[in-house]
Amino acid sequence: MFSLDPKLEAKIKPHVKRVLVLESNQAYARILTDMLRVLGTEKTIVETDDRRAMMICEDMDPQLIFCDLRAQNLEGAKFVTAVRRSEMKCRKIPIIMMASNDLPETLKEARDCGADEIMKKPFASGDLLKRLEHAVTKSPPWIEAVMYVGPDRRRFNSGAGPRKRAPDNMSDGMKRIEQSVRILRAAADQFDVDRKQANRAIVAQLEVLVPACKAISDPGFKGAVTEIFMAYKGGTLSGDSLRGPVATLAKLFRIDDPPKSEAVA
Repeated sequence: MFSLDPKLEAKIKPHVKRVLVLESNQAYARILTDMLRVLGTEKTIVETDDRRAMMICEDMDPQLIFCDLRAQNLEGAKFVTAVRRSEMKCRKIPIIMMASNDLPETLKEARDCGADEIMKKPFASGDLLKRLEHAVTKSPPWIEAVMYVGPDRRRFNSGAGPRKRAPDNMSDGMKRIEQSVRILRAAADQFDVDRKQANRAIVAQLEVLVPACKAISDPGFKGAVTEIFMAYKGGTLSGDSLRGPVATLAKLFRIDDPPKSEAVA
């Protein structure tokens, strides 16, 4: 079907043993399944209903998902969003969306629901290899916010996306900390709207900010992070308890724009 570079095959093969394909068109599903078999896939399940697909995810624990954006009994964007916000082990796996066009609104829908890549149908083997290589070997940072959960949207579709918000002279480590502060601020703002996801977002940012206390000497930074951490450990997190320390962190990083989902991913 296609010639595969041995080095690329070695990179991809360990990540495609178990694959879930959500595709209502049998012809496309068969073509994709045949291509995946060449790449070393051992188990492929094809499903046409997104509700059944969620149950399959629980049982199968796929390593990779291909998902049609929209078809009868299949709302791909809603499915991907549900997977990303679930408690399943596979919530962070690569997801490649498939669509019949690559219009800006289609790309935005795939990007904003948490997909890693989008592949236009009909697709050739080269398209598949390009998307697979980026999705499984160049995993972008994970964003655990309130309004968005998924891979860093700035890396969507092989790196296409808006420029980073952080200053160019800021180190990569500081950019990550600055982004965590933005996500934390958005989580605090939305805490009483979606407490479950806000808590998950806050925990994820503490995993970045607590270690950063060793590198950042500013007492205001350490004090604010400690206050948030103690509120989390004590089970007293709330919109009110977060407001003060989050404002301190935002001031330190000169973040004065309104908290938005677009600002963090």
